[in-house]
Order: sequence, then structure tokens, then C-alpha cells
Amino acid sequence: MALRIDYLAKETGNNLVRNPSLTIATILTVSVSLVLLGTALLIRRGVDDTNIRFQDGVEFIVWLAPDVSPEQRDSVDRALEESPAIENHRFINREETFQEFQAFWENSPEILDAVEPEQLPTSFRVVPVEPDLAVVEALGREYESLPGVTGVDFAGEYIRRLNSFTDTASRIMLFASFGSVVASALLMYNSIRTALFARRREVEVMRLVGATNSFIRIPFVLEGLTLGVFGAGLSVLGVFGLNRVIRNGVQNADIDFFDGFALEPSDLTPIVIYLLIAGAAIGAIGSFVAVNRYLDA
Repeated sequence: MALRIDYLAKETGNNLVRNPSLTIATILTVSVSLVLLGTALLIRRGVDDTNIRFQDGVEFIVWLAPDVSPEQRDSVDRALEESPAIENHRFINREETFQEFQAFWENSPEILDAVEPEQLPTSFRVVPVEPDLAVVEALGREYESLPGVTGVDFAGEYIRRLNSFTDTASRIMLFASFGSVVASALLMYNSIRTALFARRREVEVMRLVGATNSFIRIPFVLEGLTLGVFGAGLSVLGVFGLNRVIRNGVQNADIDFFDGFALEPSDLTPIVIYLLIAGAAIGAIGSFVAVNRYLDA
């Protein structure tokens, strides 16, 4: 039998509205599973962007003792100035350190009240020529033993901690999304099986008049595909909403380290494509298996 577009559209639409509660439940289940997947991809993209930002200017901080003498401070300054591996460096006095401290703890007035500028250390912020993290750490260690230096902090440490945390979070969400995807596929399978059972007499009549399995199968597969795409569409809206919340949070916090997580809407295009493909695959595969098992029974 020849397939007609109007027939396919009519049959697919009828199947969708025949059992609205099951249709809505299927769409919501698909959307929740794909939101988890989209969140994992969003976090991964934010981490990648953050790492790229630090590739262009990985810093380490040379902390000076509170009682450092001017001679010791000048000695550290000269060592940084004369090193060919240092691109530039900048001295941060107590007033600048206190301003950063106030910005970081602005929501904790009890901490701000307990600290005076004289209690905070001074430091040098250093940008090396070679941004490789291993090279940066080897270079920074050279300054730890200088008189007046209490320690060296590396951006690489925070990047590794961030990567470790987000890798764990991404794995958890990917595992959860995998479980939700399986649940979505099973619900899709049952939804199509229910639609087939409701139309079993019509399907039998179609077989008797010579309809092929492909002719019978296509409207139900299109139904599953439509449900999957609708669910993916809702998950895309959820990911855009989550990204907006993250952008607002980063902008309000005014912490440069997390700027990479504030993605522009255009940066979400690959994630949107992945979610739509995943939704279509869930719908098509779940419905295809359901129809085949029914027709082979």
C-alpha cells in the first residue's frame, strides 16, 4: 500500500490524543531523563571553558609573611623580575587583599567584622610564560624557600579540584540519566503497546486487506518519534533555564574563576542537538521494538 502524508499525520495525531494521560507521562519522563543528560553536558562544557581560560594565563600566588621585611619583599620581587620564565607579576598590598576579602565574604558580615587589613598577608600574583600546569608548579616551587615567603598557591590545584568534583557530578548525573532513559524507553514501549492494543481490531483488518507490516508500523513509530522529540524539546527549555540561573549566579558573585560556566545561548547549540537526537532515538527505538513484537506475536 502506498503511504500518504495526510494519512500518517492523521493516524499519528489520533494515537497521541487517544490516551492523553499516558502521552503526557511519556513526554515528561523523556524530558526529565534528558534534562539530567543536558545538565551533565552543561557542566562538562563549563569545566572545559574554564580550563581554556586558564590556559591563556595560569597564575600562581606567592604569599608573603605578615612580618616580611622590605628587604625580603624586594628580594622576592627581583627574583620574579629577573626570571625569564615569568611573563609578568604584580604586588598585592594589604588594602587590595582586604578588598578581595570583603568581596568574597560580603554575605558574611560576622567574618568581615572580625578581620582587619593588618591581619591579612601581602602577595605577588604571577603569570608565567609557559602555561603548562606541570611547568607552572615546578616554577612556583622555586619561590617557596625564599626568605619571607610562607607558601605558593597554584591555579592548577583549583582546576584539578574542580575537575575532580565535576567529573564525579557528571558521572552521577550520566548514570542517573541512563537509568531515566531506560525508564523512558520502557514507558515509550508500553505507550505504543497500549496504542496497538486499543487499535488491534483495526490492525487485524488492515492485515486482512493486504497491508504490509511496514505500512502498519510507520504511524506508531512516528508517534514514538513525536513523543521523544516533544520530551527533548522540554528538556532543552530546562537546560536553557538552568544555564540562565548559572549565568545570573556567576555574574552576581563576580568571581572570575567561574566565568567559564556562564555560557552564551549560542554555546548551547551542540547540547540542544544531542538532546533532540537522544529524544528522537528513544522514541523511535522504543516504538519500533513495541510494534515489531506485536506484529511478530
